[in-house]
Amino acid sequence: MTSTVDALVKQVPPPSSGFQPASKDWLDVEKKLGLTLPDEYKTIVETYGDFYWANFLYLLNPFSNNKYLNLFAQLEMTLAAERQTQSSFPEFYPFPLYPEANGVLPLFITDNGDTGFWITYLQPEKWSLLVKGARSPEFEVHFFSIARFLYQFTGDRFQSIILPKVT
Repeated sequence: MTSTVDALVKQVPPPSSGFQPASKDWLDVEKKLGLTLPDEYKTIVETYGDFYWANFLYLLNPFSNNKYLNLFAQLEMTLAAERQTQSSFPEFYPFPLYPEANGVLPLFITDNGDTGFWITYLQPEKWSLLVKGARSPEFEVHFFSIARFLYQFTGDRFQSIILPKVT
């Protein structure tokens, strides 16, 4: 049986040059975050690098030189904005924000300003996704991995009230 990452690679051929960090680089990232990241995410980052998914979405990459796509730069910017909004409208935040225990951790951004987060509870391979609309209190939770999300999203199989159809 093929993995979801294999199916994703078949559906969306990766660019000719991905990024190949050393395993110690991932250990440094995880040490800095204080979290172990899902293996699928690591494989996708290594395979695709700063890839523009369906001409609409970027997965945040801890190794990106682009500050708008770098996980650590966006972590700081995104969570600062979310904390400010959370203090004004706590009723729209049913989940804590990283680095709080089980906090949501930024994962992707869209051209519309939507943000995808991991809900960091359970083991990393079981983290769910939270999609938050731009300039809106709306959010939705999807109980599948980032690979499954990207596979469905790029294959026009993803159902969302926030993200548009892109294919």
